[in-house]
Amino acid sequence: MQRRAAAAYFAFFLVVSVAAYAYIGVAESQRPEVSLEANANLTNDTTFTVDGTTYTASNIHMSSGGGGGHGGGGGGSMVADLSWTNDSWQYSGTVENGSTTSIDNTTYQVTTSNESNTVTFTEQLNASQLVIEDPAVEDSLATQNGTQYVVYEENGTLQPVSEWLPEPETRTYQQSETIPYQSDSGVQQTTLSQVSTDSATVTWVAPRNRTVELTEGGNVTLQGQQYFAHFPNHDSVQLVSVDEYPTYQEQLDSQEYFHERKNGLWGVSILAGIAAVLMLGMAYLPTRG
Repeated sequence: MQRRAAAAYFAFFLVVSVAAYAYIGVAESQRPEVSLEANANLTNDTTFTVDGTTYTASNIHMSSGGGGGHGGGGGGSMVADLSWTNDSWQYSGTVENGSTTSIDNTTYQVTTSNESNTVTFTEQLNASQLVIEDPAVEDSLATQNGTQYVVYEENGTLQPVSEWLPEPETRTYQQSETIPYQSDSGVQQTTLSQVSTDSATVTWVAPRNRTVELTEGGNVTLQGQQYFAHFPNHDSVQLVSVDEYPTYQEQLDSQEYFHERKNGLWGVSILAGIAAVLMLGMAYLPTRG
């Protein structure tokens, strides 16, 4: 009698387990998808244009770590790079009072004046180099009592270097005028925007390459227009107007509800399977007497 009852319970729980598992397979075909009206469907190295600016998608991949983003799977989230060139980016730089700068292979010392709103470049003369270039004097300087002299070849006459050197070249720039500036990419023709006793600020306009990272559901503003990103698969990314975001969120909620129901079925299938195995084991327990 004990074994017949255990066998009956085993059959019951087994049927429940198998039925729940089978329903999971049926439900999988009804999985809700995120379907949006995208402004751009991009794969690696494809482009699209907004108000005359061309944007390029690249490096679409699954990032490591983190909880899986929607559409990206577990264990990580989908990301991509979006790059473009801003042709009218305004750069700025600072010229420090007392610093030196090199222009056309000539070194100048910088002097700023907020009283006259000017910046003055004064040529720094290299006496050691100039004596080599002057055939009238020896190629090295002489020093007596702490003073440096040039030595004339013809008769050995000495002349103080300070008297022998030519008048240094000076360049003075008023605020709002064009001024050369040594930037990381070379000498730029810039605008003298502001002058103080300690420094001067220069500005100029030049192209600049820009890149932003796209993430699932993350916002991005392009030419004043707002979009968000969606990854329908591991090889592409969609840029969608923020007007579609409520629809996107509704579809994500439907997916979340589906996953909850699916996980519930998995729980029923696993627990019923365990119960069936326990019932089968109980059927073979020894009886008293």
